[in-house]
Amino acid sequence: MAGITVAGVGPGGKEYLTQACIEAAEHADILVGGRRQLELFNHLTAEKYVITADMDELVKYLAGNVRAGKKIVVLASGDPGFYGILSTLNEHLPGFNINVLPGVSSIQLACAKLGLAWHDAFLTSCHGRDYAHLAGAVKKHRKVITLTDPRHNPAELARALVKEGVTAKKVFVACNLSYPDEQITATTLEQLAAVPQWRLNNCVMVIVDE
Repeated sequence: MAGITVAGVGPGGKEYLTQACIEAAEHADILVGGRRQLELFNHLTAEKYVITADMDELVKYLAGNVRAGKKIVVLASGDPGFYGILSTLNEHLPGFNINVLPGVSSIQLACAKLGLAWHDAFLTSCHGRDYAHLAGAVKKHRKVITLTDPRHNPAELARALVKEGVTAKKVFVACNLSYPDEQITATTLEQLAAVPQWRLNNCVMVIVDE
């Protein structure tokens, strides 16, 4: 049946793909996603569309192909409902029925690796977003977990928090989760703020009381 399915592919490793996501991709006419997400399905013959910064072009492409009777699967990193592409598609494709398949988020995996519960955490994202809210959240909550990006990286965020007077916090930084170069570091805000140049990508930052 023609339509759009947004499927979470998890943090990146094939072992975290859900069976529902795999089956949806196998039956799709078109797979849409970033290069890393599409690489998970290189073995499939479906047409592939690489997402760029041009959201208008993406929306036009999706709408046109749904009207043409195509089954489209949009591959989203992590879980599509957590600061993912789902909200963008809902906003720009009103009236289209979008099926959603959840995935394992990097926050879930980071907490699992650390043996931490996350039901009591304040969850947020500084990935491509202003981080002015972060200091207030860290001061208010005992456990804060945020996504980061190369610009708003853990060291930069730590410097911003220290500048705002945040102290006595332990920080776990989990990067490239599920990939061969996965790295998890335990440190403090002050130590992290002293890192002059951050070199790792795809990092989750877990900030807890010492």
